[in-house]
Amino acid sequence: MIDEAADISEEAWTAVIRPTLSDRQGSALIIGSPKGRNWFFDLYSNAKQLKDWESWQFTTAEGGNVDAEEIESAKQDMDERTFSQEYLAEFVTYSGIIYYAFGDHNIQPMGYPIANHSIRHVGIDFNVDPGAAVIGYQTMSGLHIYDEVEIYGTNTQEMVAEIQQRYPGGRFHAYPDASGAQRRTSAGGVTDHIILKNSGFKLHVGSVNPSVKDRIGAVNSVCKSHNGQIKLTIDPKCVKLINALRKHTYKEGSRQPDKDSGLDHFVDALGYLVNHLYPVKVEYKKHSGKVYRS
Repeated sequence: MIDEAADISEEAWTAVIRPTLSDRQGSALIIGSPKGRNWFFDLYSNAKQLKDWESWQFTTAEGGNVDAEEIESAKQDMDERTFSQEYLAEFVTYSGIIYYAFGDHNIQPMGYPIANHSIRHVGIDFNVDPGAAVIGYQTMSGLHIYDEVEIYGTNTQEMVAEIQQRYPGGRFHAYPDASGAQRRTSAGGVTDHIILKNSGFKLHVGSVNPSVKDRIGAVNSVCKSHNGQIKLTIDPKCVKLINALRKHTYKEGSRQPDKDSGLDHFVDALGYLVNHLYPVKVEYKKHSGKVYRS
């Protein structure tokens, strides 16, 4: 049996598993969630015409392991395409664009000035060329990003100084790259996380970064959920972040973001922030001694 087939390489089937079945005249059960038009999609589609092959498609509701209330809850949390893929078993075409839920509906100017005592939420991607950060505040309906910081040939101390200079006396909550617990972009042997703490930033970070898939899912969900809810707005002046959300793509033939484009720094900074404040919920339910992922 192959589980989550869309997440493994085609060669694992064609070059490794399929030949071993010939020796024993064996059979294979290949299952998984649809994830674009890949080899798993081709296998599913071709099975309808091939002798000795069969294919089936079941929604989460038809599986009977997740109750209707939880499915409805997921519909509120997820963007439309992810819900269709994960719960309706539809082969969604993403056309290579990572942040497909982002659009003009997310671009809005800041409606009013922010008081100095308000908490400013800062997502940070540690780099030297460039260092990138996004700054926002929480509204009644979600998160508004109103500023971005990009500095070349920099370190964390300079990034902190720039943010504090722009917003003197501000209260900052930071959502940094987890690697900052070991990484030192400045002299003196002090880690990036310690620099942030010593500068008065309150850190929200785990021991490891959330997976790239989770960060992308969280950002798409706040851009526009399945039921049309928008939790993320971005000021038009944040041109670098907006450009990255519009243009960042996967590497051709893969589900890996293209880092050679240089568009990943701002979306990574945003992803750390959004995934912490608005993670896509994953619940595990137990039925008859078996555990199912919902």
